[in-house]
This record gives sequence, C-alpha cells and structure tokens, in this order.
Amino acid sequence: MRETKLERAGDRRVMRTDDAGTTVLDDAGKVAAEHGTDMHETLLADFQAEGWQVAADGDRAPPGSPAKPPGAVAGDSGAPGLKATESDPASG
Repeated sequence: MRETKLERAGDRRVMRTDDAGTTVLDDAGKVAAEHGTDMHETLLADFQAEGWQVAADGDRAPPGSPAKPPGAVAGDSGAPGLKATESDPASG
C-alpha cells in the first residue's frame, strides 16, 4: 500500500492507495474522499497545486496486516551449505 502524508497551514491529510483504490483521510482520520481506482498521482498533483506539501511518501503494510509477509523464519532450515545427515557423526 502506498501512503502519502500531506500538510498545509497546520492541516494534515493522509492519502492511501491499495488494491481497493485511493482513500483520503482528514485530520481526524475520517474519510474525506474515496475512489475505487488508483488516483494517487492525480490527487497528489491536485493537492500540490492547492499548496499542500508532501511530509512523507512511501510504501507500507496495510493497517491490520503483518509488517512482513509470512514465511520461513530465518535460520529455521539451518545455515546455508550445512546439512546434518544420518551418516554425519554430529547428528547421531
């Protein structure tokens, strides 16, 4: 999900775009605008034309989802290149 934080004269907006489209949140976190498609670049240009400044912009995990995709935990299969086998004296 892409998230852009905008500021202008003490006001703040947060624009989020994901697979469901683009949502703009006001200072209170309430939906100020909602689009069913990716309108991020178009709305960003509109905000900047109105004097809004980008405070932060980037990709982040959607709210309520894990920060990193689930998968193997580092080291759960041993170090690369090292394998214990039944004939290995260390595994016996």
